[in-house]
Amino acid sequence: MQFNDIHIGMKCGSKKGSGTVTWIDGSTRTIYMADTNNNNNFEVEFEELIEDPQAHNREDTYY
Repeated sequence: MQFNDIHIGMKCGSKKGSGTVTWIDGSTRTIYMADTNNNNNFEVEFEELIEDPQAHNREDTYY
């Protein structure tokens, strides 16, 4: 996935959790997302996004 592929409204997964992209900061390559479970906002670096097209729950990172 390329940084330019990210867009507002896109569902993404990361090690911090899954969420919907609400804002993109191109200068710092930071993605701001709203949590899919409780709508809390959190930020992740582009490099922290999971390439897997499925969006997983935070609990799924601990197999």
